[in-house]
Amino acid sequence: MSWETACTIEQLQNGPVVFKQERLQIAIYQTPSGLFAIDNRCPHEGYPLAEGTIDDQCVLTCNWHNWKFRLDDDDGECILGGDHVRAYEVRQDGENIQVNLAPPPPDVSQRRIVGGLKVAFQKQEYGRICREICRLHFSGLEPLTAVRKGIHWAYDKFEYGTTHAFAACADWLSLYATYPDDWNRQLVCLAETVNHMAFDALRHPQYTYFTNSIDWDPDAFCDAVEQEDRVTAESMMSTATGAPKQFGEYEEALTRSALAHYNDFGHSLIYVQKAREIIGHLGTDFIPFVLRPLARHLCFTTREDLIPEFSAYGPTLEQCPDRFGSAAEIDDLSGLRNGGIASALNWTSEAIGSYTAETIYDALLLICAENLLKFDLQNEQRINNSVADNVGWLGFTHAITFANAVREQCSRFPDLWKSGLLQMACFIGRNQRFRDLSINSAQWEVEDTVQFFCDTHDIILDSGIRDPIFVAHYLKTTIAVQAELPTASLSTQKVLLASLNRFVHSPIKQKHARRLANQAIALVARDYSKIP
Repeated sequence: MSWETACTIEQLQNGPVVFKQERLQIAIYQTPSGLFAIDNRCPHEGYPLAEGTIDDQCVLTCNWHNWKFRLDDDDGECILGGDHVRAYEVRQDGENIQVNLAPPPPDVSQRRIVGGLKVAFQKQEYGRICREICRLHFSGLEPLTAVRKGIHWAYDKFEYGTTHAFAACADWLSLYATYPDDWNRQLVCLAETVNHMAFDALRHPQYTYFTNSIDWDPDAFCDAVEQEDRVTAESMMSTATGAPKQFGEYEEALTRSALAHYNDFGHSLIYVQKAREIIGHLGTDFIPFVLRPLARHLCFTTREDLIPEFSAYGPTLEQCPDRFGSAAEIDDLSGLRNGGIASALNWTSEAIGSYTAETIYDALLLICAENLLKFDLQNEQRINNSVADNVGWLGFTHAITFANAVREQCSRFPDLWKSGLLQMACFIGRNQRFRDLSINSAQWEVEDTVQFFCDTHDIILDSGIRDPIFVAHYLKTTIAVQAELPTASLSTQKVLLASLNRFVHSPIKQKHARRLANQAIALVARDYSKIP
């Protein structure tokens, strides 16, 4: 106990007394129901509760935003508004009023804070998410608890499996670790990832996973994914992850399934890479919560190599040379800069017989970065294009984040290099027709890499963008570029930095109302052509 004298009975005759000690401000009230003490600062925006109004039911109203708190509740329960207010034990000792300043036990604090965080998560209330994570930090508790809880609350709310929220989580945690002595930046990282998970889970019911008892078998799992057999794939993953294992026991099968097709424009492979990173940050206890939605995603994911635009991918993969070539330098990249998807696939297939996987990868990464650097901003403004031409910044950044996943995963499983490289070629060929070749590359060159990333992190941490998906792409592309620089050639490094520089300093359109309206009219009107 840490009882301190706060005021006298006589001082309370004129209304509540505010007792201050160091950082604490405690409002003390004398009511017909007894003595009460609570934090004087409203947990919403800090307005002094001593300026509030108490009714005959012992309910205190903050007159700033009409939040209401029960004074006669030991927990300072908020009955209208949001966050609860901290209550303190209070007693009378003769003419003096004393308040117990001892903090509540850690388990009590954590239970209360996590309860508040869950409410904020379920309503996707960004401000309260920030406040509850702050309470963890300043109570001496582990702030990463917020992320762990967010994953628990979200993982079975994803109808079609893993979303960008989990992929971005890995990168927010990496950025979080970059600033161990800066709580402001760390708080943004944690709040952003929890908010993104809340956004993707918002108003979704629980989508129960299949849990039939089926032993883990990597080949059988890949077959189940190929057949879109969720029952087997989810059950096998549920059975496997129910026993203590390491992520490495699943990684090869997950990577193989992700690269079996040009899956979801590369998202599947990115999700596998980021699953490993999340588990690396949070521990193997999170394997079930990360891999079950990943198994579901792999069954539901779109397979772009089955549409005409990318139909040459499969035959090209089958006809690729059996072995990679030597470590010679590549001189001619014209087949990647022009000619579309067919040319990019043919160039890559021929290169496989002549050069090493790493050499080809660097050339493909260079062209992916060139395409990003040359993205035509008019694509963001067009309202009369076809659905097939709905191209924006994010489609170009995916080429970089997918490339990063190719290097990471194919370095672990070299037999998959051909698939990864050819799928990079699909990105390159598709993006060619959405470039502006008049862009002055020199104006975007980066001279001071360290300062550039400091400035870019500042943009990410205070982007002003409401929808989590867009700031997540600023983040993911930045993290991918940082990861690629150490192994990239000097020419590729230069273009990677310039492309990222232009991306984070260019406008990004989050909603295309007129485009979507035009496309809806074009699609639907013909079905009703006989209606007068």
